[in-house]
Amino acid sequence: MGARGARPTWRGGRHGPETIPCSAAQVHILSLLEHIKQQQDQLVAKVNHLSSRVLNTSTPQEPECPECIQLPIESLGAVDELEAFLKDAANAAAKQRMISSLATIGGQDVKRVAWNILSRMFTEEVAKTISWKGANGKRAFSHMSSKTLMYRAVRANSLCRTATDTDIQRYAIRWFNLAADRGAARRRLTNRSNQAEADD
Repeated sequence: MGARGARPTWRGGRHGPETIPCSAAQVHILSLLEHIKQQQDQLVAKVNHLSSRVLNTSTPQEPECPECIQLPIESLGAVDELEAFLKDAANAAAKQRMISSLATIGGQDVKRVAWNILSRMFTEEVAKTISWKGANGKRAFSHMSSKTLMYRAVRANSLCRTATDTDIQRYAIRWFNLAADRGAARRRLTNRSNQAEADD
């Protein structure tokens, strides 16, 4: 019998470095499910945030990001502007407002809080140009001031006060690694939706 080709594998967010042998169809389905799960978490976080503001109208408004910084970041030029802003000591108070604002983004655990904050900070297109170590010409998130901002925002969330650097780093690495898959899954869903509308 001839040698069989290697089967595709899936490395899901809950399995860390472990991989699971899957068929190509299963990998596709799992990618879509993980994308849908992340979107669901983001919607739940937004609903919880809006509900808390409606129920607590007597409390002061939560801090907002500075007007000069528009999130999510949509271009590499805007990444450079954000980095320069964060490195400027004169912006310490504004940076703290950003941390407080990002910390209000919800999630069920450290992983989801970290992923939701990163989704608020960067679009998928920008995320695809960043990795933890900066391999293959990408920006190195580990050396960016945005990393420190994100770490502090995660820990400022009441669910994540005891999160370690190792925990947050692991989830940040995974989020950037999945950026291309999330973009591809979104395009497939959009194409299917458009095709369904065309068939109606």
